[in-house]
Amino acid sequence: MTNKLKIVILIYARLSSRRLPNKVLKKINSKTLISLVIDRIKRISTYKIPIILVSSKDRTDDRLINYCKNKKIKFFRGDLKNVFQRTLECSKFYKFNSFVRVCADRPFFDVKLMDRMIKKFREKKYDLVTNQFPRTYPKGLACEVANIDIFKNLDEKKITRSDKEHIFNFFYRNNVKYNIFNFILPDFKKFRNKDYSLNNKEDLSKVRKIYNEFNSFKYIDILKIIKKNEFIKHT
Repeated sequence: MTNKLKIVILIYARLSSRRLPNKVLKKINSKTLISLVIDRIKRISTYKIPIILVSSKDRTDDRLINYCKNKKIKFFRGDLKNVFQRTLECSKFYKFNSFVRVCADRPFFDVKLMDRMIKKFREKKYDLVTNQFPRTYPKGLACEVANIDIFKNLDEKKITRSDKEHIFNFFYRNNVKYNIFNFILPDFKKFRNKDYSLNNKEDLSKVRKIYNEFNSFKYIDILKIIKKNEFIKHT
């Protein structure tokens, strides 16, 4: 399938996590977490879209960049704290028109949900397709598909320090100016306050256990698997 809209998948990653440093390079079975996420996207996704790892210029991420070079993973380095600016600079370097945002530390990221979001984005000229406005999907299953023009046309002086890290918050606050489509999770009240992300050593041990048994995840499978392994954390 051709990349009609010059869309790319941006996987955001850094190694300076306080609770679990270097977590995206931790091994889950025989693969690092970052390789596992990339491989699942390549294997499961209908859309053959270029994948770019977006990290920082900080020396703490040198090891991650060396890993990308060895594995022939495309990458971009920008400001450690200003993710908004990092995204803009990445778009100028790779010249894409739209992008999918994926966090590298989400072992249960639903690739099929990502495909549905890309399809919806391509059906109509949306500025942003998300499952976070309002958020009904649990933490760890977030995904957005966005037109890069909404970033280019925004005066960075208008955004807050928090917006520079959480790059879609400005658009959610000013939603009347943007064409946004939101995916809603059925029975979301049961799951809205759950957290499926990988944050610490305990989470890592449980993720390794789960991946010993399963290797394909849709959100409904995730709910069953995590319940079985008592992985759910309340936010």
